[in-house]
Amino acid sequence: MKITRRTFVNLTSAAVVAAPIVTSVRAATVDDPLGIRADFPLLKTTNFLNTAYHSVAPTPVVETGVQFYKDRANPADGIGPWIGEGHEVRAKFAKLVGADAGEIGLIHATSDAENIIANALDLKQGDNVVIDDLHYAATFVLYDHFKNTKGVDVRIVKRDETGATTLDQFEKMVDDKTRIVSVSWVSHENGYQHDLKALSEIAHNKDAYFYVDAIQGVGMLELDVKEAGIDFFGCGTYKWLLGSYGVAFFYIRKELLDIIPADRRGMLSVSDSEKMTDFNSYTDAAKYGFATPAFGAISVVGSALDYLQKVGIGNIEKHTVPLAHQIREKLVSLDIKTDTPINNRSSIVTYFPGKDPAKVKALYVAENIKLT
Repeated sequence: MKITRRTFVNLTSAAVVAAPIVTSVRAATVDDPLGIRADFPLLKTTNFLNTAYHSVAPTPVVETGVQFYKDRANPADGIGPWIGEGHEVRAKFAKLVGADAGEIGLIHATSDAENIIANALDLKQGDNVVIDDLHYAATFVLYDHFKNTKGVDVRIVKRDETGATTLDQFEKMVDDKTRIVSVSWVSHENGYQHDLKALSEIAHNKDAYFYVDAIQGVGMLELDVKEAGIDFFGCGTYKWLLGSYGVAFFYIRKELLDIIPADRRGMLSVSDSEKMTDFNSYTDAAKYGFATPAFGAISVVGSALDYLQKVGIGNIEKHTVPLAHQIREKLVSLDIKTDTPINNRSSIVTYFPGKDPAKVKALYVAENIKLT
């Protein structure tokens, strides 16, 4: 079957949704269901299906980044306004996920969050952590370190033949010695979307904590952290949040702030840095900042959050998830193997072409389709 550009335009006309400050969303059309296509000039020539790797930034977000670096030609007298912007961006993100602003910290990358948590828990021999084989590689590296240095039992739930990891499998592995259950909300491996509420209940029933790598879900799917029962999560900003590299969000439930200390300290971890002794550390998640952050990336994601708010995460979810279902159904109808579960609630689909990957990639390139 020949894959034509028109076929993919029809299937994926807005699969790459989102972008920042926009005065109004344009009227929807058949080719532009969310009224935002003009904000993504790349889509005039390319069908971009690679947001699970990194997103296309819409024009208003790009303009924010360009302006930030233009301002470097005549720098401001101080960084105070940028620090203030960071607090504003934390509040915007908190609103997006149903958290309090004080529960959101700014860190450098998704993996920073789980490192902070794992080190704060003082894991030791006799403890276990439960993860699954749909997780991101950084989590395997992290807990393998604790296995080799502390004797921690690392339990890995395996996906079944459909590509899912089931609640029954998690229940069998979580026990009274489990310190933390950790999953990727949406797996980069096959797009599988975990049932966060059910997993949080499994963890909490055994007095374990529940950590979520949220980078593949936030911006694509609606999330309420309180309803989901999440204790902590990390979320980079260069995928579905349409931001850039160098800044990520760290959510920590306010009741747990006191038991997870800052792992580093510096000028930005305290509220009174203009002295030499007796500092007052921030009591909320601002304490996890410590040194000069990526101010440009913070400005960019702030603009992106404004854009996403205009478009509406619910609208993005309602449009893109059915597109993923259509793609999966077509693959199955052609007897092409996929390990993305049926009726999965995410915008990611994976499949096995059964041919030389380089040659398959060349076919997509020839049709101006970008994917991984």
